[in-house]
Formats: sequence, C-alpha cells, structure tokens
Amino acid sequence: MSETPSDQERRQHRRYPLAAGIQFHHGPSRREIHARSVDISAGGMRMCVPATAPVSPGQPLRVHMGGICRPELAGMGDKPISATIVRVDRSGLITTGQLTIGVRFVAA
Repeated sequence: MSETPSDQERRQHRRYPLAAGIQFHHGPSRREIHARSVDISAGGMRMCVPATAPVSPGQPLRVHMGGICRPELAGMGDKPISATIVRVDRSGLITTGQLTIGVRFVAA
C-alpha cells in the first residue's frame, strides 16, 4: 500500500512509523488476534494480520497496544481503542503470508 500525493493531502492526521506487536479483539468472530503495527496516527493505524484473520471492511475492533513510545501520541496505549476496519489489502499474501489492514479509530 504505497501512498500517492493525493492520499497524503486527504489525511487529517500525520502518520508515524510504529513497528510493534499488538493485539485486537475482533468483534464479529469474538477472537483475540495478534498483529504487527506498521504506522499510526491520531485517527487510525495500519497493521499486518495473519492470513487466517476473518477481517472485512466495516467490522469493529478493540485494539490493545500497551505503551506507545511516540510523544505525539502519548496516552493512546493506556486503554483499548475502538476502531473500524476501513481497508483490507491482500496483495502481501504471496510474499509475506499476511494481510495488511487499515483501521480508523472511533471517537469515544
């Protein structure tokens, strides 16, 4: 998922690289799924999930991140964050065996 200049212009929040192990509760399947974050912003996150994760756009998640070492996003890892899947990219399945998903954080 490469960004084009128009993607960058549409973004409301600056993205920061964040390579960390996380886990999330997938509402529809009622499963806890381990994932790896790629980048994060105040409005959402991109992460890699196992190919077997039953993810689809529009599904709700509760993301558990633990402490985030980014001063710009301090406090985000203190408690689970509600989110909605907005994008599922299957192009990495052949090379990495993982899906890349984009989630939007839901305002509490």
